[in-house]
Amino acid sequence: MKQFNFLSLIFMMVLTGCGHNPSEVRTVAADPDTGGIERFGKSDIDEVIELHQRTAIQNIKQLMVKLYRRNPSQRQDKQSRTIDESVELVFTIPLIDIHPHWQQKQGSEIIHLAFDEKYQGDRVFAYIVGLRKMLMTSYDNHTEFYYFTSINEQKLYNSARNIEIAAWMLANRKDKAGRHYLLSDSLENGQRNLSYQRLIGKLIATQDNIANIVDHKEGRLIRSAVVRTASMVFLPI
Repeated sequence: MKQFNFLSLIFMMVLTGCGHNPSEVRTVAADPDTGGIERFGKSDIDEVIELHQRTAIQNIKQLMVKLYRRNPSQRQDKQSRTIDESVELVFTIPLIDIHPHWQQKQGSEIIHLAFDEKYQGDRVFAYIVGLRKMLMTSYDNHTEFYYFTSINEQKLYNSARNIEIAAWMLANRKDKAGRHYLLSDSLENGQRNLSYQRLIGKLIATQDNIANIVDHKEGRLIRSAVVRTASMVFLPI
């Protein structure tokens, strides 16, 4: 019976390989409604992991839209595209191709660029690309998950703590003149607009949730960490 189950699994994996176009480079896990026969090679937990990855990337896309609206001077292609078109373009390009000079940089290093006094580029772009790279690294850069695909719950947990640091930097980092590098939440008509922090909070919760799910599945313990946001020391992923 065990041999039959193993052969069935191998057969499903072969079908999976046939069902996916190798020329198609995915930048995030596919929606199950658009999947074909390859879905047969996935367990329920694989579907859950992919759902969380899609949700996290969607949160980052929404954050990029909001930051461009709040910081219109940062967007360098505003004469040729709408904000939504600019953001969609960024997220359809594989990370390895998005910025040749950043290929060897970690996501946390790119985030730091967004708050570097000497940086002359699009700070929204740097911040979002850094977040996206850090997040995808926590999934070992997989965009497809099958029975034998393994991800590390500690990386997922660490990414959530790193996003907390990135959120603190967004809200607090200022240049020498005392101006925020990037505008986000604000005080308007006596009321605090916390929509940016709420969106980042959803992103953190998504990563924490999938870390706990994978931790429960693998039966391993996550090493918790106390993050001192002001120190801006990112955890390893």
